[in-house]
Amino acid sequence: MPSLGSPQDRDLPLFAYGSLRPGELAFGLIEPLVSRHVEATATGVIRMRDGLPLLDRSAAGHVHGSLLFFPAGQLDEAWQIVASFEPGTQYRWTTTEAMTEDGRSTNANVLAGAKFQRGVSGDPVPEWSAGHDPVLGEGLAEVRRLVMEVAPHVVQPQPDSPRFWRQFFRLQASYLLLWSVVERYTALRYGPALEPGDRVRRMGNDPAFQAALKTVGAKPDTVVDSRDPTKTIKLRPDGTGGAHYYYAVRSNLSHRGKGAFRDACLVLKAVVELHDAMLELLAQHVSIPEHSGLDEVRLGRILPPGALA
Repeated sequence: MPSLGSPQDRDLPLFAYGSLRPGELAFGLIEPLVSRHVEATATGVIRMRDGLPLLDRSAAGHVHGSLLFFPAGQLDEAWQIVASFEPGTQYRWTTTEAMTEDGRSTNANVLAGAKFQRGVSGDPVPEWSAGHDPVLGEGLAEVRRLVMEVAPHVVQPQPDSPRFWRQFFRLQASYLLLWSVVERYTALRYGPALEPGDRVRRMGNDPAFQAALKTVGAKPDTVVDSRDPTKTIKLRPDGTGGAHYYYAVRSNLSHRGKGAFRDACLVLKAVVELHDAMLELLAQHVSIPEHSGLDEVRLGRILPPGALA
């Protein structure tokens, strides 16, 4: 994937309107290098392509964002983080005039979207937030609804029958939908420029994700790699190994048949724990607007602690 490199004038602040903006999922990556930040607007609108906000400077309107200022001695590191976060296929560097809330005008570097004639959908908006993302919001809420409908009292022992397979396949569907949520989260948190496998590894090494698994009571467990039965993947009591473990469950669903009651219990365990951990992470890192899908954070876990014992 082509790199963005640094902007032409590195002494200018960054006008951030996406995931690197304060209060959004990725701001923590750049926050230690930000000397100050202020709210501002710039000319244009935001258009969406596969969940990514793209600034269209050619359209009439005003986009809400934040000006991020970097210390002179840390410019190299700051711009490297920004350039490695965003994909060069989606953005290009340009400059814009940003207006702060006190009426001051400031020139700033900004990542404008590229090739709006391809893959852009939906109406333009003046402001973006992960809290309004339909995958993170309604997608995660639908996972919860599916599990509560299919297995409200865990998977009961039962013979191999159409009823069992209907329940099992719907659990599979909820888990695959949950992984769409996870992939959207990792793209917005660690950077859409990273390959999917790299993003999952970043999540697995993230202390916040490990802590979330401990908070929701994820039970230590081991699964076998379907491609190599001599290899096992462990979810440990401290949350380490979690991302690899849940991804292995997903890969096994996609790459081999299932036919046992134990497998249905494993899928239920994985979807409950990972769903609840994602709620914890989103509650920590995203401002949750009322009446959005993410408002279901306030409903708590899918199942009470110990229900999967």
